[in-house]
Amino acid sequence: MSTAFPVNTQGHISGHLGKSPRLLVVGGESPRWIDNPMNADTCSGRCKLLAALQEAGVSRLLVRHIGQRTLGRFLRAGLEVYRLPRGMMAPPEGEEVPAGAEPLTRAEQGRPSKPRGEPSDSAAATP
Repeated sequence: MSTAFPVNTQGHISGHLGKSPRLLVVGGESPRWIDNPMNADTCSGRCKLLAALQEAGVSRLLVRHIGQRTLGRFLRAGLEVYRLPRGMMAPPEGEEVPAGAEPLTRAEQGRPSKPRGEPSDSAAATP
């Protein structure tokens, strides 16, 4: 069983799955990285990330924040998803779920997703 979590450019747990540049996968032979296709602001990114996680043998995802549509898709695919405790910055040691992590079992537990077709924050800021 492998566990993945989103990591920012400083090597800390990313605040939101969709905005992290990469995910670190632990468990199995050695830690490995997956580039996050969701970071490209495309709807197909969720499907590509799910396929990459499945290909890497990931069965558990540890996040701080995740959108409802993404969470629902991952839960339907059979991934276990957990919300990490507030203030946790460093990646967990090993592949065990950290104490205080909350299991997410329903899409409604994620952050409300932006309405489809709404520009992202970065696109709205571009003149």
